[in-house]
Amino acid sequence: MKLRLKLLGIIYLLLMANSSYIYADDSGFVIQQIRIDGLQRIEMGTVYSYLPVKVGDTLTTSKADDIIHKLYSTGFFQDVRVEQQGNTLIVDVEERPVIARISVSGDHEFDHDKLVKSLKENGLSDGLIFDQSILDNAVMSLKTEYYNRGLYSVMITPTVTQLERNRVNIQITISEGVTAKIGGIAFTGNQAFSSNKLQKQMFLTTGNWLSFWYKDNQYSSDKLNGDLETVKAFYQNQGYITYRMNSVQVQLTPNKKLVYITVNIQEGNQYRFRDIKIAGDYKDIPPAELQKLITVKPGQIINQEKLDKDIQSIKTAMGKYGYAFAAINPVPDIDTKNNTVAYTLFIDPGKKIYVRNINISGNEKTRDVVIRREFRQEEAGIYNADAIKRSKDRLDVLGYFKTTDITTTPVPGVNDQVDLNVKVKETNTGSINFGVGFAQGQGIILNGGISQSNLFGSGKSASINASYSQLNSSISLSFTDPYYLANGTSLGYDIYDTTFTPNLVGISPYSTQTLGARVRTSVPVSEFDRINLSLGFENNQISINNNTAPLRFIQFTNQYGSSVNAIPVTVSWARNTSDSTLWPTSGATYNTSFTITAPGVGAQYYKFDSKDAWYFPLSQDLTWKTNGELGFINAYGDGQIVPFYQNFIEGGPNSIRGYYIGSIGPKDTDGSSLGGTRWAFLSNNLLFPMPGVKDDKTVRMSAFYDIGTLYGGDPFGINPLQAVRASYGVGLVWISPMGPIQISYAIPMFNQPNDNIQNFQFTLGSMF
Repeated sequence: MKLRLKLLGIIYLLLMANSSYIYADDSGFVIQQIRIDGLQRIEMGTVYSYLPVKVGDTLTTSKADDIIHKLYSTGFFQDVRVEQQGNTLIVDVEERPVIARISVSGDHEFDHDKLVKSLKENGLSDGLIFDQSILDNAVMSLKTEYYNRGLYSVMITPTVTQLERNRVNIQITISEGVTAKIGGIAFTGNQAFSSNKLQKQMFLTTGNWLSFWYKDNQYSSDKLNGDLETVKAFYQNQGYITYRMNSVQVQLTPNKKLVYITVNIQEGNQYRFRDIKIAGDYKDIPPAELQKLITVKPGQIINQEKLDKDIQSIKTAMGKYGYAFAAINPVPDIDTKNNTVAYTLFIDPGKKIYVRNINISGNEKTRDVVIRREFRQEEAGIYNADAIKRSKDRLDVLGYFKTTDITTTPVPGVNDQVDLNVKVKETNTGSINFGVGFAQGQGIILNGGISQSNLFGSGKSASINASYSQLNSSISLSFTDPYYLANGTSLGYDIYDTTFTPNLVGISPYSTQTLGARVRTSVPVSEFDRINLSLGFENNQISINNNTAPLRFIQFTNQYGSSVNAIPVTVSWARNTSDSTLWPTSGATYNTSFTITAPGVGAQYYKFDSKDAWYFPLSQDLTWKTNGELGFINAYGDGQIVPFYQNFIEGGPNSIRGYYIGSIGPKDTDGSSLGGTRWAFLSNNLLFPMPGVKDDKTVRMSAFYDIGTLYGGDPFGINPLQAVRASYGVGLVWISPMGPIQISYAIPMFNQPNDNIQNFQFTLGSMF
């Protein structure tokens, strides 16, 4: 006989509305057998492992209640019933269905794989037990994420389809709709700055002609929160240290297409610096050294950003002395009557930290010594944050590793020592490549090569490269040992065969083939400077048409012949303080070289060339770049003539844009380029991300102005000012999978009637 027990407690009434148990009397009974009914997929042993009773126990009301609670809390069952049949305990269960397959469609705003992963982490995935409440919560959470991105008209429809063997398919169909646009942004409470001024600090806008790229007129709660922080920082950098945002109202129109934002603020008063000083324990650091790092001055309007930078500068200085964990607490003394603030920067240096060991891991091919020689932090030395950062930068520049991570671990039992743990993830340093490109003025470019920049894990490099175009073709072999000496002096060798054929592309009526070899060395003279020296031997085979070649070309070959040897000696200086190899935003690069050929061997000449670039960050997205080049070439010795094939040939994408390659400078009567012996060039560029792909680090645009002059060595004696050419325009560089793509549109200035104008220029791929 089966009797029904009442479930005790309102909690279990809520949690187990479908669960029940039946008993014979209140005294219970001794369990002689346990039977489980209703199982489909779950193993019998699994259920037994969760039962709080066993054969021989007495089943009471509380124990029956406990059985239901234990089994229900596993999440495996949607109904649990406990029954008595004689001395047999019967547990009747109804399993929750299992998700056979879950699929999502219509999701374009979010990364699909990340969305599926998020659902899985929240209990919705193939093979997991289905719970309707989990699905409902997931749909609500997903709607909230869409609302945060301004997609208020989103519709999310979950469909659960019952399958055989207690399984279900879940289909989540999403109709995202359109993103709500910004209908208006208003500020209330602002007096010092107009609403228009404050709106200009924000990314979100009511729209302009570039909004289809930047999407800055599409509402997003994350973007709004970021903008509100930007407005707060703007006020704090203008001296309004008590600025407060009272409220933000976001109103959605009934059609869910427009959002109107109202920001209520309280500006407060504008404050100035009254005084700023340091206090605390300076340890062994001269106070004057720290005080001079403070750039803000009494009387200036308070600028929180500048104050934070000064505090960071002091922390950095403390780190150089080994105080890696120095804390600086700025304490303000606010004079509300005179609207001034005196800051005291209390310094707590902590203990001086020493580096015990530098531990390296992850380098399966690269030898430890290759990594250690790049370190500027020494073992058993004082911890130096700058030296550690510089060490990481040097490792990154090597190109041997995908990632480099340097972490600190306190030494157990010692409170003033740490170990540096250097974890690298190696990348392929050997490559076999082949490329096809195109450049105006050069035609099809073919190039290929085999290279290994970390030969046998030693850090040495070797390569063989070849390229071909109508203007240039070459093959070269190179080897470099970057640490030939322990101080970083490198030694390298090159063998090359280069053919230059300007006659084939209408630049100048000659061609040369140069076969040469050189040995080179590079000596570091500082952390950022190197002196380079090379000694080589070249044989130049010159081909001209005596019937059409310029007189100076004929004079040169008559004097030296068509096979000219040279022993060039080159001394150069290179300095690089830029913050990036790919897209610098600050710093500078300098490359200055002087080449002279040995006397008594072929033509005697010397050549100077200096290429420099400076980068200035204007904002997070804008960079100003100024680059220039200055060069000249002269013959030395009685009766010597400058080799015409060593002249500067300019114009084209890499010099003054808007002019055909080789079209700038002295020309023969038939318009052929003679090249020049004097070259001066300056380019100013405003660099910025391409609209719509702001976060893409492979593409960058520019607005530019180029100006230069190429003269000297021509029979007509052109005035340098007459030779000035200039252009302005816009450009784009994209580091594509096929190689770098360079595009520019330039409008020439000061051009003459015989100039060869080429407004649109592009280069696809690169040449060796």
